[in-house]
Amino acid sequence: MNSHFLTFGTLFWIAFTAAAYFLSLKATSIRYGRIKIPKFTALYAASAAVAIAVEISGGDYRAYKEGGDVISALLYPATVALAIPLYKTRKEIVARLGEVAAATVVSTIVSVGTIYFLGVWMGMNLPLVKSLLPKCVTTPVAIEISKMIDAWPEMAVCAVCYTGICGIIFGHALLRLCGVKDNISIGLAIGSASHVIGTAKCLENSREQGGASALVLITVALFSAFFIAVIF
Repeated sequence: MNSHFLTFGTLFWIAFTAAAYFLSLKATSIRYGRIKIPKFTALYAASAAVAIAVEISGGDYRAYKEGGDVISALLYPATVALAIPLYKTRKEIVARLGEVAAATVVSTIVSVGTIYFLGVWMGMNLPLVKSLLPKCVTTPVAIEISKMIDAWPEMAVCAVCYTGICGIIFGHALLRLCGVKDNISIGLAIGSASHVIGTAKCLENSREQGGASALVLITVALFSAFFIAVIF
Protein backbone atom coordinates (compact mmCIF):
# COMPACT_ATOMS: atom_id res chain seq x y z
CA MET A 1 0.00 0.00 0.00
CA ASN A 2 1.30 3.44 -0.89
CA SER A 3 1.70 6.48 1.31
CA HIS A 4 -1.67 7.92 0.30
CA PHE A 5 -3.80 5.10 1.65
CA LEU A 6 -5.30 7.31 4.35
CA THR A 7 -6.56 10.05 2.03
CA PHE A 8 -10.24 10.93 2.11
CA GLY A 9 -10.85 9.25 -1.25
CA THR A 10 -9.27 6.00 -0.07
CA LEU A 11 -11.30 5.94 3.14
CA PHE A 12 -14.47 6.78 1.21
CA TRP A 13 -14.10 3.86 -1.19
CA ILE A 14 -13.27 1.46 1.62
CA ALA A 15 -16.42 2.52 3.48
CA PHE A 16 -18.55 2.49 0.33
CA THR A 17 -17.43 -0.99 -0.72
CA ALA A 18 -18.04 -2.41 2.75
CA ALA A 19 -21.45 -0.73 3.00
CA ALA A 20 -22.47 -1.92 -0.48
CA TYR A 21 -21.63 -5.50 0.39
CA PHE A 22 -23.27 -5.59 3.82
CA LEU A 23 -26.43 -3.90 2.57
CA SER A 24 -26.61 -6.32 -0.36
CA LEU A 25 -26.02 -9.26 1.97
CA LYS A 26 -28.73 -8.03 4.33
CA ALA A 27 -31.23 -7.55 1.52
CA THR A 28 -30.45 -10.96 0.09
CA SER A 29 -30.78 -12.64 3.49
CA ILE A 30 -34.17 -11.04 4.07
CA ARG A 31 -35.49 -12.25 0.71
CA TYR A 32 -33.79 -15.65 0.88
CA GLY A 33 -36.42 -17.23 3.08
CA ARG A 34 -39.32 -15.86 1.04
CA ILE A 35 -38.47 -16.25 -2.62
CA LYS A 36 -35.25 -18.29 -2.42
CA ILE A 37 -32.87 -15.74 -3.89
CA PRO A 38 -29.41 -17.34 -3.59
CA LYS A 39 -27.27 -15.59 -0.99
CA PHE A 40 -24.30 -15.31 -3.34
CA THR A 41 -26.26 -12.75 -5.39
CA ALA A 42 -25.04 -10.22 -2.82
CA LEU A 43 -21.71 -10.37 -4.68
CA TYR A 44 -23.41 -9.33 -7.90
CA ALA A 45 -25.43 -6.54 -6.31
CA ALA A 46 -22.48 -5.09 -4.38
CA SER A 47 -20.18 -5.26 -7.42
CA ALA A 48 -22.78 -3.51 -9.58
CA ALA A 49 -23.26 -0.78 -6.97
CA VAL A 50 -19.50 -0.15 -6.74
CA ALA A 51 -19.09 -0.13 -10.54
CA ILE A 52 -21.92 2.38 -10.94
CA ALA A 53 -20.51 4.59 -8.18
CA VAL A 54 -17.04 4.59 -9.75
CA GLU A 55 -18.53 5.48 -13.14
CA ILE A 56 -20.67 8.29 -11.70
CA SER A 57 -17.67 9.70 -9.84
CA GLY A 58 -15.73 10.04 -13.08
CA GLY A 59 -14.66 6.52 -13.92
CA ASP A 60 -11.29 6.81 -12.22
CA TYR A 61 -10.57 3.19 -11.32
CA ARG A 62 -7.12 4.06 -9.99
CA ALA A 63 -8.70 6.23 -7.29
CA TYR A 64 -10.92 3.32 -6.27
CA LYS A 65 -8.03 0.86 -6.41
CA GLU A 66 -6.20 2.65 -3.59
CA GLY A 67 -9.04 1.75 -1.24
CA GLY A 68 -9.62 -1.59 -2.95
CA ASP A 69 -6.05 -2.64 -2.21
CA VAL A 70 -6.69 -2.12 1.49
CA ILE A 71 -9.73 -4.39 1.33
CA SER A 72 -7.88 -6.96 -0.79
CA ALA A 73 -5.22 -7.22 1.90
CA LEU A 74 -7.88 -8.58 4.25
CA LEU A 75 -8.28 -11.63 2.00
CA TYR A 76 -5.06 -13.07 3.38
CA PRO A 77 -6.13 -13.35 7.06
CA ALA A 78 -9.63 -14.38 5.93
CA THR A 79 -8.13 -17.30 4.03
CA VAL A 80 -5.99 -18.29 7.01
CA ALA A 81 -9.14 -18.30 9.18
CA LEU A 82 -10.34 -21.33 7.20
CA ALA A 83 -7.99 -23.33 9.43
CA ILE A 84 -10.77 -23.32 12.05
CA PRO A 85 -13.19 -25.73 10.26
CA LEU A 86 -10.16 -27.70 9.10
CA TYR A 87 -9.02 -28.19 12.69
CA LYS A 88 -12.49 -29.29 13.80
CA THR A 89 -12.57 -32.09 11.21
CA ARG A 90 -8.88 -33.04 11.33
CA LYS A 91 -9.49 -36.67 12.38
CA GLU A 92 -11.87 -37.44 9.54
CA ILE A 93 -9.64 -35.75 6.98
CA VAL A 94 -6.33 -37.26 8.13
CA ALA A 95 -7.84 -40.70 7.58
CA ARG A 96 -8.41 -39.80 3.91
CA LEU A 97 -5.27 -37.95 2.91
CA GLY A 98 -4.97 -40.08 -0.22
CA GLU A 99 -8.23 -38.63 -1.50
CA VAL A 100 -7.03 -35.12 -0.68
CA ALA A 101 -3.84 -35.66 -2.69
CA ALA A 102 -5.77 -37.11 -5.63
CA ALA A 103 -8.26 -34.24 -5.65
CA THR A 104 -5.40 -31.73 -5.52
CA VAL A 105 -3.39 -33.14 -8.40
CA VAL A 106 -6.29 -34.07 -10.68
CA SER A 107 -8.14 -30.80 -10.18
CA THR A 108 -5.05 -28.68 -10.87
CA ILE A 109 -3.93 -30.57 -13.97
CA VAL A 110 -7.43 -30.73 -15.47
CA SER A 111 -8.19 -27.07 -14.73
CA VAL A 112 -4.90 -25.67 -16.03
CA GLY A 113 -4.75 -28.07 -18.98
CA THR A 114 -8.28 -27.43 -20.24
CA ILE A 115 -7.96 -23.64 -19.92
CA TYR A 116 -4.64 -23.58 -21.76
CA PHE A 117 -5.57 -25.86 -24.65
CA LEU A 118 -9.06 -24.37 -25.09
CA GLY A 119 -7.60 -20.86 -24.98
CA VAL A 120 -5.00 -21.67 -27.62
CA TRP A 121 -7.59 -23.47 -29.74
CA MET A 122 -9.92 -20.45 -29.59
CA GLY A 123 -7.12 -18.09 -30.61
CA MET A 124 -6.85 -16.12 -27.36
CA ASN A 125 -3.69 -14.12 -26.83
CA LEU A 126 -1.20 -15.66 -24.42
CA PRO A 127 -1.47 -13.07 -21.58
CA LEU A 128 -5.24 -13.63 -21.45
CA VAL A 129 -4.85 -17.40 -21.42
CA LYS A 130 -2.28 -17.20 -18.63
CA SER A 131 -4.57 -14.90 -16.66
CA LEU A 132 -7.27 -17.57 -16.65
CA LEU A 133 -4.98 -20.40 -15.51
CA PRO A 134 -5.30 -19.83 -11.72
CA LYS A 135 -9.13 -19.69 -11.82
CA CYS A 136 -9.53 -22.53 -9.30
CA VAL A 137 -7.36 -21.06 -6.54
CA THR A 138 -8.29 -18.48 -3.95
CA THR A 139 -7.95 -14.81 -4.91
CA PRO A 140 -4.73 -13.84 -3.04
CA VAL A 141 -2.87 -16.79 -4.54
CA ALA A 142 -4.31 -16.19 -8.00
CA ILE A 143 -3.03 -12.61 -7.89
CA GLU A 144 0.48 -13.73 -6.97
CA ILE A 145 0.49 -16.49 -9.60
CA SER A 146 -0.60 -14.03 -12.30
CA LYS A 147 2.26 -11.72 -11.34
CA MET A 148 4.78 -14.58 -11.52
CA ILE A 149 3.81 -15.51 -15.08
CA ASP A 150 3.34 -11.94 -16.42
CA ALA A 151 -0.43 -12.25 -16.68
CA TRP A 152 -3.18 -9.76 -15.79
CA PRO A 153 -4.10 -9.88 -12.06
CA GLU A 154 -7.45 -8.14 -12.62
CA MET A 155 -8.51 -10.74 -15.17
CA ALA A 156 -7.31 -13.52 -12.88
CA VAL A 157 -9.54 -12.18 -10.08
CA CYS A 158 -12.54 -12.08 -12.43
CA ALA A 159 -11.90 -15.69 -13.46
CA VAL A 160 -11.61 -16.76 -9.81
CA CYS A 161 -14.89 -15.08 -8.85
CA TYR A 162 -16.74 -16.45 -11.88
CA THR A 163 -15.47 -19.97 -11.21
CA GLY A 164 -16.47 -19.81 -7.55
CA ILE A 165 -19.96 -18.57 -8.34
CA CYS A 166 -20.45 -21.29 -10.96
CA GLY A 167 -19.40 -23.81 -8.32
CA ILE A 168 -22.06 -22.55 -5.95
CA ILE A 169 -24.74 -22.65 -8.63
CA PHE A 170 -23.97 -26.03 -10.18
CA GLY A 171 -21.51 -27.87 -7.90
CA HIS A 172 -23.74 -29.55 -5.32
CA ALA A 173 -26.52 -30.23 -7.83
CA LEU A 174 -24.08 -31.90 -10.23
CA LEU A 175 -22.60 -34.05 -7.45
CA ARG A 176 -26.09 -35.13 -6.37
CA LEU A 177 -26.87 -36.01 -9.99
CA CYS A 178 -23.72 -38.17 -10.03
CA GLY A 179 -24.79 -39.92 -6.84
CA VAL A 180 -22.08 -38.45 -4.60
CA LYS A 181 -23.42 -38.30 -1.03
CA ASP A 182 -20.34 -38.51 1.20
CA ASN A 183 -19.66 -35.13 2.84
CA ILE A 184 -15.87 -35.41 2.67
CA SER A 185 -15.98 -36.26 -1.03
CA ILE A 186 -18.36 -33.38 -1.73
CA GLY A 187 -16.11 -30.98 0.17
CA LEU A 188 -13.03 -32.10 -1.74
CA ALA A 189 -14.79 -31.74 -5.09
CA ILE A 190 -16.19 -28.29 -4.36
CA GLY A 191 -13.08 -26.91 -2.65
CA SER A 192 -10.71 -28.10 -5.36
CA ALA A 193 -12.73 -26.38 -8.07
CA SER A 194 -14.48 -23.44 -6.38
CA HIS A 195 -11.97 -22.37 -3.68
CA VAL A 196 -13.21 -20.02 -0.92
CA ILE A 197 -16.60 -19.22 -2.43
CA GLY A 198 -17.44 -22.90 -2.74
CA THR A 199 -16.07 -23.54 0.74
CA ALA A 200 -18.45 -20.94 2.18
CA LYS A 201 -21.35 -22.91 0.71
CA CYS A 202 -19.94 -26.18 2.06
CA LEU A 203 -19.74 -24.65 5.55
CA GLU A 204 -23.46 -23.93 5.35
CA ASN A 205 -24.15 -27.61 4.64
CA SER A 206 -21.97 -29.46 7.17
CA ARG A 207 -18.79 -29.27 9.21
CA GLU A 208 -17.25 -32.19 7.30
CA GLN A 209 -17.85 -30.59 3.92
CA GLY A 210 -16.42 -27.28 5.10
CA GLY A 211 -13.32 -28.84 6.64
CA ALA A 212 -12.50 -30.95 3.59
CA SER A 213 -13.11 -28.01 1.26
CA ALA A 214 -10.92 -25.71 3.36
CA LEU A 215 -8.03 -28.17 3.27
CA VAL A 216 -8.13 -28.93 -0.42
CA LEU A 217 -8.40 -25.29 -1.47
CA ILE A 218 -5.10 -24.73 0.35
CA THR A 219 -3.36 -27.74 -1.21
CA VAL A 220 -4.70 -26.83 -4.66
CA ALA A 221 -3.42 -23.27 -4.25
CA LEU A 222 0.05 -24.49 -3.29
CA PHE A 223 0.26 -27.13 -6.00
CA SER A 224 -1.17 -24.77 -8.63
CA ALA A 225 1.43 -22.12 -7.81
CA PHE A 226 4.19 -24.69 -8.27
CA PHE A 227 2.69 -26.36 -11.33
CA ILE A 228 1.86 -23.14 -13.21
CA ALA A 229 5.21 -21.52 -12.38
CA VAL A 230 7.14 -24.56 -13.62
CA ILE A 231 5.12 -24.98 -16.83
CA PHE A 232 4.62 -21.32 -17.77
